[in-house]
Amino acid sequence: MAEKSKKGKSYKTRDELPPSVAEEAAIQYESLQVILGGQKSIKKTITGDFDLINLSRAGIKKSTLNSLAAHLGISMETMSGLLHTSHRNIQRKDEEELLDSLKSEKVLELAAFTQRGIEVIGSKAGFIEWLHSPLSSLGNKTPVDYIDTSIGIQMVLKILGRLEQGVYS
Repeated sequence: MAEKSKKGKSYKTRDELPPSVAEEAAIQYESLQVILGGQKSIKKTITGDFDLINLSRAGIKKSTLNSLAAHLGISMETMSGLLHTSHRNIQRKDEEELLDSLKSEKVLELAAFTQRGIEVIGSKAGFIEWLHSPLSSLGNKTPVDYIDTSIGIQMVLKILGRLEQGVYS
């Protein structure tokens, strides 16, 4: 219910207001955490970019790779290639062992890309199908062929942006 000030102007209460940008961002960080394996993989709740920076610096557990690979529809061998390391190096690590900061940062970048892709395409299954489909804008190669570099991720994100706007890509 709205309250009135002394001049008779009415103001909306917090419950009557649309979600704020901060609340929408919290939902985005929540879905990013799900892509990374949830609370069992990342103990601390991600609430903002500072948490992502700290997480990147501290290192992400190897166990997050399984969840991210599932959201991308790729094998751990392919995931190793995206991280520019050998599959054997990843296999050798214990599930609780932390990745170095460069790999952790790459994992966070891939997770953010995945989150955006699912948001634009509309579902995890649809995003996986799109990610593995040849696109004419990529010379009939698949988006997954380009996400091993930051520049490639940015290029594919631009294509997602065009799709979101209804532009043929």
